[in-house]
Parts: sequence; C-alpha cells; structure tokens
Amino acid sequence: MTHPKSTFCLALFSISLPAAAANQPFMEGAFLLSTLTICLLVVALILTMRSLAIKSHKLKQFRTSFSDLLSETSGVIAVLDKNLVLRNGSGTLKRLLKADDSATISAPLNLYADPDGKTLLDNDIKLALRTNGKWQGEAWLLNERQREAFELSIHSVQPDNVRNTTYLMYGQNISELRKENQLQLQQQTRDSLTLLPNNKVFDELLKMVLQSCDAHYPSAAVIFIHLTPSYGSEHNEAKLQQQLPEIAAKLQQVLPRKLLLARYKTDGFVVLVPPHLCNHNSSIYLNQLAHKILAGINQPGSDDGKAIEIIAHLGISISPNDGIDAESLLNSAEKAAHKASQQGQNNLCFADSGSQEQVPDYLAMETELYRSAAQGEFELYYQPKFSISSNRIIGYEALLRWPSPRRGMLPPPTFMPLVEETGLIISLDRLVFRKACQQVKYWQQTGLMRGRLALNISNQQFEQADFLRFMQNTLQDAEVSASLFELELPETIFTQPTVWLRERMHSLDKMGFRLILDNFGEGVSSLTQLRQHPLHGVKLSPTLTKYIEQQEQQRNICATLIRLANYLTLDVTATNIETEMQAYLLHVMGCDNQQGHRFSKAVPADEIGQLLLKENNLLNNTKLASG
Repeated sequence: MTHPKSTFCLALFSISLPAAAANQPFMEGAFLLSTLTICLLVVALILTMRSLAIKSHKLKQFRTSFSDLLSETSGVIAVLDKNLVLRNGSGTLKRLLKADDSATISAPLNLYADPDGKTLLDNDIKLALRTNGKWQGEAWLLNERQREAFELSIHSVQPDNVRNTTYLMYGQNISELRKENQLQLQQQTRDSLTLLPNNKVFDELLKMVLQSCDAHYPSAAVIFIHLTPSYGSEHNEAKLQQQLPEIAAKLQQVLPRKLLLARYKTDGFVVLVPPHLCNHNSSIYLNQLAHKILAGINQPGSDDGKAIEIIAHLGISISPNDGIDAESLLNSAEKAAHKASQQGQNNLCFADSGSQEQVPDYLAMETELYRSAAQGEFELYYQPKFSISSNRIIGYEALLRWPSPRRGMLPPPTFMPLVEETGLIISLDRLVFRKACQQVKYWQQTGLMRGRLALNISNQQFEQADFLRFMQNTLQDAEVSASLFELELPETIFTQPTVWLRERMHSLDKMGFRLILDNFGEGVSSLTQLRQHPLHGVKLSPTLTKYIEQQEQQRNICATLIRLANYLTLDVTATNIETEMQAYLLHVMGCDNQQGHRFSKAVPADEIGQLLLKENNLLNNTKLASG
C-alpha cells in the first residue's frame, strides 16, 4: 500500500520535471557566470595578498633601516606624541635617558634651558607648537652623569589632526662646540697665565665706565700695579712670571668684588674702581685700597723655597682730572706708578699732586681716629627742631663732633668718609647712643627735655646682629625710654631683604622708637616701601630744599613729596634751612617741622638752657608764625 505523502511527492516531481528541462540552458549560463566570478575574486584576493606581503616586507625593511638609523646616528631623533611624551628615539637619546637601545620607550621628554636643570622648556615648546607647529632652539638633556647641549628642531607631522598629532624631533649635540667656543672666548678675553681679564677687556670696560659717569657719579679711578723682583735678573724675571698666578689670587682675596682686576702688561695688573665708589672723598678710599693691595702682595705665600721677593709700585689716577678717556687715564696711572718706584720700594703715588699731598694726612688722621674712638673723645652737639606754627622747639638732633688734638673741632663731613671706610662707624654709632641716653636722662631731671632726640643710624650699625639687643641694654642701663628718641634711618636699608627689614623695624617700633626715613626724595624708597614698613616720618633731602627759592620745578617736587607724606600720615621735617624764604615756602607747602641755621646752629649740651630761654625770639618773623 502506497503512503499518501509518497504519492503526493511523486506527483509533484512529475509536474516540475518538464519545467526544469525547459530552463536548463539558463541555469547552465548562470552557473558558468558564478564560477567565473569566483575565479576572478580568488585571483584578486591572491594578488591583494601578494601585494600586502610585498608591502609588509618593504615596511619591515624600512623599520629595520629606520631602527638601524636610530641606533647608529650620533644625533638626536625622536618621535613625540601630542603631550611631548617620547614614543621612540635614537640610540644616542636612549643612552642619555638610560634606556635599552632595542626598547620602545614611553616617557616625558624633559628639555631644560640651562645645564643645571632649573628651567624646563616644556611650556615654551608646547606654546610654540600650538601656535606655529614647530619649535627650534638650544636645550639641555640631562641625566645623573651627563649634561649635554643640543640644537633641536621639533615639527608637527600631522598638523590637521589635533587628537593624533605626532611630533618629530631631530638635532645635534653641540656640547663640544660650546666648549670650543668658550675656550676660544676665554683665549680672546682672558690672560692665559692668571685667567684674569686681559687688557682688551679692561680697555673696553673702562671706556664703558667712563661713558656712564654723570653728575651724581662723575669719577672713576684706575690703580696701576707694577711688579719687579727685588733683585733684577733674567732668572728672577722668569720666577716673577711663575709667581703671577699666586699674586693674582692674593689680589682677588683683598679686593672687593665690586672692583675689576685685570692683567694689563707682562709685569703688571690694573684695578678699575667704578663711579659709585669714587665719591667726593674718593682719595681716602683709594689710599686705603692701595695699602691693602701692597699688603696683599707681600703676604706670605707658598713655602717651596722657590718664591722670590716682589716689589710693587702703585699709580692711581682719577677721572676726569687725570684723564677724560681710557687711554689718558691709564697713562696717568702708569706714570704715577713709575714715580712711586722712584720714591722707594712698595710705594704708591697719585697722579694728581693735590691728592698725593693728602696721602700722609689720611694715614695720620686714620691713626688719630682709632685712638679717639678708643678713648671716647668724640662729643655731641645738638641742633633744635622748630614748629613754625607754634614757634617752639619740638626736639633736637644729635650731631657728632671730633675734637682732634691736632686739627681742632671737626664737623662730620671732614672725617665721616674715613670713619665709614675703616669700619669705625659702628663703634661711633654706639658711642653716640650711649652719650645721648645719658644726656636725655639729665635733661629729664632738669626739665630741659623737649620732644624727642633724633639720632642718625648708619646702615652698617643697623645690619649688626646684636643691634636690637645693644639698643635695649643701653636704654636699661641709662634708665630712659625709647619713646624719647627718633632713629633717622638711611634709604639704603631698603636694599635689605624685605621680610628681615620689616621684622627689624617692627621690633624697634615695639620698643618705642620713632622711625624716620632720612634724605627722603633722593634715594631708592618707593611708595610701596613707605606703606609696608612702620615709619613715623620722613626727613626731606637737603638737595630738594636748597633751590626752592630759585627753581619752580624744585618747589613743585617738594610740594608733591610733602603731600604724599601727609597722605601716608607721615610727619615731614625739612633740614638745612638757611633763609627766611625757604622756611616760609616749606611752611606754605605743609611742612611745619624745620631745622637749620635759620633758627639755630648745633650747640653743645651746656648751651641748650640758654637756647630755651630765648626760644620765642628764634622765630621772630610774623609771616612765618602766622603762615
């Protein structure tokens, strides 16, 4: 028996068989087309794979060649990402960074602007790359042992694709070139034996210094040092040359760093003293400096038994009197050194006869100053300060006087420059404060004290580590209060570190001293400094008030400074007032406190009582009193 489903299938096959036979040519054509398409695809695939294999082989060869290039090149080549992180680099770079030559490294590339590694160039480079797509310059690559300088160039490889930007860096090591350039420069500018600047450098610097001289600093000086062996012979001359490096080292030890020492001739050195050290009493400083040089040259040196005794002769010239240009100033100094050689061994001579005549006097004055300071022979005079509006004495200023046994009573300008140069200023400042405390105590007991006593404090004294302790102990010993004193501080204190200066001034303020800025308007003080330090007043510079009668500009400057001080709630005092008109003009500008010969000169302490008795007559001009 046949299954129904089988019967149905046979029937269906019998029906479809004639139709398949009818479409047989079409099916055969489609089969051939499909077969041909597959064959073509296979061929294309084989060709593509072969092409890729060839490209892969070439790429592998390129990578191998590139790796060999990176490994063997002496320069620096690196691939950096957008953050300047090192992705690959040459063997030179890897060795500098202590990386394996065969390794692919990934680390920040630190480029420095200096060999000490203090300034990173990272931000500068990134800014240049963002702006221009390239950076070029000198940079230092550092590790623990090496410090190498490179001339580098960094360029963007894909500037349009910000996210995937890659940078290529390449450059050359210029460390040796820099060393060669430095050596060449040293040979051109340095003496090969002593390594000091040579005559060419000295000449150029001297020309520049002379050109910089102005009304405030009009002079510069040259010290010519001529050396000879004690016994002249070719053998000793040769030994002198051998000792020159040691002599140069000695001179560098005794000379301040502000001075320029150079080797100028075969047997000589020169010293350049800049304008700011050549003030109106420069002869004193130069004389002391010359003696330091002579002492330094003759101080004991090596004990090898081969050293010979050296004789030095120094010549000193000062511009513009001894020469207005470098050549004439040097010639004057050299001639003065020759003249010194005729006067004896280890001697010095000024080119100017007037200065030379003062040399023995300076030495004698210095000896006298030391003796007088040791014995406390200095005296204090007192100049009163006046209030124009009240017509009364409101305080005093203590001024130092030196009763020299040989020269009589001398004011500060005649000896203070020498005191400052010798360092006696510190001991004299302390002597003044001790004497002032005793005088204030006496005035309090006798009813002669008015206001406060002003004292000038030198910068050297202000800088002493025990300055505050000394001031406090002296007040306690004399049993007087700091509130009875004004300390007049020079503007040079503002060259001190700000934090240290502020702490010191606050300490003095807490002790009770009034702090006054001396010579206001002449130095380096600024509005910021006046505001941030505990100052109570300012004292106008005499150079500002001297010509206020004749010059409108000076009047305007004085008026402006007085208003500025008043805005800052600082008391203003004018000094060196000589005429009635000066006093009147300053009073109109708002400066009520004044002192000077217009009212009274400085007097000894025993004349203060008489001065107070005639106080009402000291200001006898109604125009001043009424304002």
